[in-house]
Amino acid sequence: MGSVFSKRSAPAQDTLERQIREREEYAANMRAQLSIKCHQDKSPEACHKLGEFFLSFDRNLDKSKETLNANCYDHGFGESCLLLGQLSLAMEGEPHRDVPAALKHFQQACKLEVGGGCTMTGIVHGMGIDNVVPVSLSKAAEFFQRGCNLDDKVGCFQGALIARYAPTPDVVADFKTALQMFGKGCRLGSLVSCTEAGDMYEKGIGTPVDAEKANECYEKVLFRSS
Repeated sequence: MGSVFSKRSAPAQDTLERQIREREEYAANMRAQLSIKCHQDKSPEACHKLGEFFLSFDRNLDKSKETLNANCYDHGFGESCLLLGQLSLAMEGEPHRDVPAALKHFQQACKLEVGGGCTMTGIVHGMGIDNVVPVSLSKAAEFFQRGCNLDDKVGCFQGALIARYAPTPDVVADFKTALQMFGKGCRLGSLVSCTEAGDMYEKGIGTPVDAEKANECYEKVLFRSS
């Protein structure tokens, strides 16, 4: 019986070894191509992809962060700043968690007009993560507005929440702004923004009651959820 199983497993083993070789060859070719485009052609897009490659394929966090850092600050590529910040904002207790560095990278991404960088800067200010900065929803709202202006749907939603519900004394409710930001977040694909906008139209908050617009918002949620 043992010989029968060994005969059957040999082709499978050969297939597995071939797949491993093909994967390694693909990785080597992709790494070489991206490296040439990044370092010789000076392509920021290629450098960003190279940083992603080191992270996702090679599982080399240090090499990824080194590549992204150079692309962020030397080449001014905002998406690399954002990803670098996300990598630095690891889970609490993880050895590579560095919230001050994350905030720095998010702010740089925001300066380079990457909406997600502005939104993440707002989140750090809004939560006061690891007490790096004092909790300030008014400061967070400023960055959420900037993120929304740069078409980041999360920034629109988060900023609108603050404008509508004004959960702390340092912010004042602004229903008109809230509705505008929920509306834009909805158009950008945020279903929770659609729900909030629909609720405001239905109840006449920051706008006259408008059942038709409320239904339009709710229908977007139903259509995209189906």
